[in-house]
Amino acid sequence: MTARLPKGKPRAGTRQKTSPPSASNKGGKPTGSAKPRKPKGASRAKPGRASGTPRMRRRGKSISPFAFILAGLFAFAVAVFGLDLLQARYGRSLVGVELYTWAQDKGMFSPSKRELKSESLRKAVNEALIESGIHKSNMAFEKSVADGTVDEYEYREFEAPASARLDLLRAALAKKASGVGANVVAFDESTRGQKRILAIDLGYGRVKRQCLLFVQRMPGAGAASPRAGPSIGAPLKIQPGASQATVSSGTAEVAIIVDDCGYNLALCERLVQIDCPLTLSVMPRTPFAGATARAAEAAGHEVMLHLPLEPVRRLDPHIPELEIRCGQSEREVAGLVNAALDSVPYVKGVNNHEGSKACADPTVMRLLMGELKERGLYFVDSRTTVESVAYSMAKSMDLKASNRDVFIDNKNDRQAIKAELERLLTLSVTLKRPAIGLCHLRRPTVAVLEEELPLLREAGHRFLFASEVVK
Repeated sequence: MTARLPKGKPRAGTRQKTSPPSASNKGGKPTGSAKPRKPKGASRAKPGRASGTPRMRRRGKSISPFAFILAGLFAFAVAVFGLDLLQARYGRSLVGVELYTWAQDKGMFSPSKRELKSESLRKAVNEALIESGIHKSNMAFEKSVADGTVDEYEYREFEAPASARLDLLRAALAKKASGVGANVVAFDESTRGQKRILAIDLGYGRVKRQCLLFVQRMPGAGAASPRAGPSIGAPLKIQPGASQATVSSGTAEVAIIVDDCGYNLALCERLVQIDCPLTLSVMPRTPFAGATARAAEAAGHEVMLHLPLEPVRRLDPHIPELEIRCGQSEREVAGLVNAALDSVPYVKGVNNHEGSKACADPTVMRLLMGELKERGLYFVDSRTTVESVAYSMAKSMDLKASNRDVFIDNKNDRQAIKAELERLLTLSVTLKRPAIGLCHLRRPTVAVLEEELPLLREAGHRFLFASEVVK
């Protein structure tokens, strides 16, 4: 058993480690002292860290809050894009509507003043309907027109029960509307066959927000003369220029067709006051189809039939009652044309509403052009598809026809509408022939026409009816 050596003395046969020379040992000889112990917790020195300093614990990389915000915005953009895609393909997206409603309930979005006023008017209208004995079960059709724009309004059709009095209903709606600061924008009462019809627009000022149509069947009742609708102050009849005109240098000749007339009688009142030849294309079976046509005729404007034709992709989920579709027989096409003309008086010609599929079908176009030729009507192809054969078919059957040149209000913006109107004039001058521009009965469009047409007419440009342009 070996004796334990004292501290600091090496065992026999082992080499003693030396330490670097210090100030007291400049010769670098071993001093015989042991290597000092490392402090507890000390680690082997690394470059960039002083010997003997404690090791720092590594921290995980933190994600910036901006990254979360950017990721959320990206997810929201993808969701909105997907919903818009579904809406464009299948019509109004119920998923989008439900999400927006849920977000509003949670306070994520504050409804605008316009939305609040529209909702107040809707509640007032529903109260008037219930008090008049008309319930949700009586509603035959409902849709939102111009959805998402400042021109958005709700259109509803009702089958009014025989016990309901439409005159009292109109008074009740007007009273409830005035209670929330709204007013009657326009109304029309008429009798068609064995049906009594009330069409009424409610809104704020001249802007409608609720468009209601009530149809009441009258069994055994004969046809009665239609009652006059609201008075529309019409100016003196416009004196059109000569039908055969040539475009002089710097002077344009254009025909402007206003589509989708028949839904808004208040805008029609403003439109017919413009002292410039216009062609109003009226949708059949709309609430104010007859009143619009009568107002246009009284003011000296021209009336067209805006005939719905089958599209490839339907922008409006509602299928029109009088739509001409591929595969229909000659008898069916003739019946639809007759029914459409019965609802719109004073028609001189026809242009198509949508119709990208039907206009590309030679069989359907041959049947339609044959019906128009028998009635002495002209045709203007709205050119909703580059594959349209409507114009060529009309010319092959010796029917007066033409093509649309410019869509004036593809963008619902006043500056864009003015730019397209200027492009229409330039096109007429460049091609040295009359040009046809198509637009729609919308507030921005009517405002631009009110401002620009009188000025353009004073500048020497000529405005014609569609019947003066077709050949």
